[in-house]
Amino acid sequence: MADEQATEEEPSIEEILDSIRQIISDDDEGAEEAPAEEAAPEPEPKPEPEDEGAIDLTEKLDEPAPEPEPAPEPEIEPEPEPEPEPEPEPEPEDSADPPIEVDMADIDNDDSILTDAAQNAAYDGFSELAKKTAVEHNGITLEEIVRTELNPLLKEWLDKHLPKIIDRLVKEELARISKRAESDLEDF
Repeated sequence: MADEQATEEEPSIEEILDSIRQIISDDDEGAEEAPAEEAAPEPEPKPEPEDEGAIDLTEKLDEPAPEPEPAPEPEIEPEPEPEPEPEPEPEPEDSADPPIEVDMADIDNDDSILTDAAQNAAYDGFSELAKKTAVEHNGITLEEIVRTELNPLLKEWLDKHLPKIIDRLVKEELARISKRAESDLEDF
């Protein structure tokens, strides 16, 4: 029964999120109004002629009224970021399927920071890049593709460096064998 009372007193998640959204929107409106207020300085009040019957509000009271304690600010939970849209996988040019046409007007752009023109240009650029870098090796593993691409490079490197490596290793082995032969002769 204590759990039921606790849940009735606590606000729901929707209520908390609504209050957070309200605070954020109030802050945004206040931030937009603040620069306008700073741009126009306040005119200084004109001194009014003193009335003898008027009350002077600048005099301090004997006991200042206690200021109410400010309410603690609720912790603002950051809203989860929307998941990025997955990039379309490039289709091989030899594919029998026609490329998928995406109508950019169908995409919900409420939270987008790009204009429609910029978004279309970016999409077109990525589509062009995908066409140029399309992999034409259907059914071949990545390892096979890498081997095919690296074979000419490896052959060139071996042609250039292998004779030097072999000469150095042969000299080292001959030196080791000759030292062993000399030490064997000294032992006799």
